[in-house]
Amino acid sequence: MLVKGQACPACSNPALQSSEKLEAGLDTLEAGSFRLTMNVTSGSNYQGGHPNSKGLNDNGVIITTPLHQHTVSLDFLRTEINVEYTFKTNWSLWLRVPYDIKKQEASVDFTEQATELEKQFILNNRDIHHRTETYAGLSDLRLLMSHRINGFLGKNGRLDMAFGASLPIGKTEENPLVAGDNGLKHLHIQFGSGTFDPLFELHYANSITAKTSLALYTINKFPFYSNQLNYKSAVETTSGVSIGHRISDWLSARGTLASFSQGYAKWNGENDPNSGLVSFNGNIGLTFYAPDGLLLSPGYRFPISQSTLSKEGDTFEYGATFLLNVSYLF
Repeated sequence: MLVKGQACPACSNPALQSSEKLEAGLDTLEAGSFRLTMNVTSGSNYQGGHPNSKGLNDNGVIITTPLHQHTVSLDFLRTEINVEYTFKTNWSLWLRVPYDIKKQEASVDFTEQATELEKQFILNNRDIHHRTETYAGLSDLRLLMSHRINGFLGKNGRLDMAFGASLPIGKTEENPLVAGDNGLKHLHIQFGSGTFDPLFELHYANSITAKTSLALYTINKFPFYSNQLNYKSAVETTSGVSIGHRISDWLSARGTLASFSQGYAKWNGENDPNSGLVSFNGNIGLTFYAPDGLLLSPGYRFPISQSTLSKEGDTFEYGATFLLNVSYLF
C-alpha cells in the first residue's frame, strides 16, 4: 500500500482552552481594558509512518520495490500572541498571531531484502515525500469579536461568544497527491489554508463552590471554499470540559478533558486521505497569580486516544506536549 504523506492536525491546531480564559475571573470586561497573552505549545516525538512498496529511479519514474517502512517523527513549537481589546463593556476584539516551528525527521526501515540499487530508489522516493528538515513561519491569523454575558446559567456564570474569521497569511502548498504520483518533491505540512475561514467559539465558566470552578468550551473552524490551488481545508472542532480549584491566593490547579475532531480536507474536490482525525487528550496545569494582574500557567497535555477517518492515510500519533500561558491585563 502506498501512503502519500503525513498530516499533522495536532500541530496545525494544537489549541486547547487558554488557561487565562478560565482563570481570569468571573467579572465584567470594562471598556478600554487590554489583555496580552503569549501561549507556547511544545510537542516532541510525535510519531508517524507507513508501509511502502514504491521507489523512484534515476529517470524520475515511480517503480515497484520490496516492502519497506517510512518512519517519520515530528517536534514542533508554536508561539501564539493573543491580543484582546475591550472596545465597549463586555464587547471585545481578539487577535491571535501564531508562529510555528516544525522539525521533521525521516528514515526508512527495510522490511524485505533489497539490493543496494533498490535501496537507493527507495530513499529517492522517501525524499520526495518526507525529509529531515525544519519548517518555520507564521500560520493563519485569527480575528474574532466576542460578547460576554455575565450571570448566564447562574449568578456566577460567564459566557463568552466569539465570531470571526481566519486571515490567510500562512504559506500554502500545491497538491502533494498529484506531485507524489508524478515523482515530484512536495510537502504535506501547510502553515495556512489560503482561505478566509469562519470561526465560532464559546467559553463558559461557573463557580461550583467558593474555590472550585467548572468550565466548558468549543473552538470551531468552518472552511467553505477552496483556495487558488484547489485546496479546501478541513472542518475542525476543539471542545473540552475542565475543573479548577483555587489552592491559595496565588495558586490554582486545573484538569481538562478535551477532544479534537478534523474532517477531510479536499484536493480538487477529492478527500485527502492524510486528513481526518478524532482524538481525546487530558491536560493538567497550574496557574500562578503574580502581582499586578500577571498570570503564569504551565501545563502538560497527554494523549488518551486517537483514530483516523481513512484507513489509507497516515497521521502522527501524539507525543508529550508542554504548555505555557503568560497573560497580563493592562
